[in-house]
Amino acid sequence: MSTESVPSPLVTDVIDTVVARAGLQEIPGPDNGPYLPLTFSDNPEQSAGAVRLWSSSGDSSLDRMVHMRLLTGPVDTQLLFVFGRADSTMPHMHLQTVQFPPDGCVYNVDLLPRLDPVTHPNWFTRVYTGLRRPYKAATGDAGNSCAQAPANPALAFYMSPYGIASARTDTTELEHVSPQLLAYIDHYLALAEEKWPVPDGVDTIGRDRQYLQLFFADELDPRAWHGVYKVIGEARGKVVKQLLQTPLR
Repeated sequence: MSTESVPSPLVTDVIDTVVARAGLQEIPGPDNGPYLPLTFSDNPEQSAGAVRLWSSSGDSSLDRMVHMRLLTGPVDTQLLFVFGRADSTMPHMHLQTVQFPPDGCVYNVDLLPRLDPVTHPNWFTRVYTGLRRPYKAATGDAGNSCAQAPANPALAFYMSPYGIASARTDTTELEHVSPQLLAYIDHYLALAEEKWPVPDGVDTIGRDRQYLQLFFADELDPRAWHGVYKVIGEARGKVVKQLLQTPLR
């Protein structure tokens, strides 16, 4: 039996789509490669993946896109975030896949809220109404693990009710729900073409800073972050976290 899984093209295809539609520019790293190469902390000569970084320009509603791919033996973890500008109310987007042999995976996608639903219900209507159909198509199918997978309560406070997240499943399911996941991306990029003004009295920059500090805090998801530190070291892991938390403009 093979000890390797075949990487899903989903995240790579989404990256290409975001770059093409939103006009993001990749910021190169050493030798014109990925922005932040990752290596094993106990063997710095061995690659453990990389972090790639893209920036927006002009009057785009987006700020940056960050893609971390962590390769730990047969496990392939891909984490993708597209961030709206801090000085706007454009939502952030999150997509993740984890694949492991022989055919296992988990996946999730969500649009992260920038305002409070009680004080700004129209914002939530604008952002999430377009997700109702793909959400129901994915979670309404009892054959999909995302129909029954419980959310992490600690993280759920900072995410939306429209997040699609699987339990441990296989790549057949990932392929089956990919049209719904891609519908989220298409909707998000359509939102990015619009303007997202800041309501009077709302400090979006301050709120976003605090939100990202909390969302990526070690204490919120200790298993995930300690797993990252175990592979690439805490110092390198903190650099990755800074890229996720810090706007480029």
